[in-house]
Amino acid sequence: MKPVLKLAIVAGGYLLAFLIAAAAVALHLALTQESGNQASGGMSAFGDLVLFVASFGAAALVPTGAAVWFLWSKKKIPRQTPQSRPSDAP
Repeated sequence: MKPVLKLAIVAGGYLLAFLIAAAAVALHLALTQESGNQASGGMSAFGDLVLFVASFGAAALVPTGAAVWFLWSKKKIPRQTPQSRPSDAP
């Protein structure tokens, strides 16, 4: 698979995660009553921010996993940490 395609897959995944998070906030705004939002607008905005960050973080796990998979498949990154040999000990 070409690197440009891999980059497009990961970037598209993050874009999809952004759209999912925006849809979650829009759905939350549509289902909540307006009276509570007007009384305490700052707290409502902070709650919307927390909802957006949480839903984006959950949805972004998939493209992040794909990016890690693509990087590991290059075989240039060592999969194991180097272990010290007994002769290296002081």
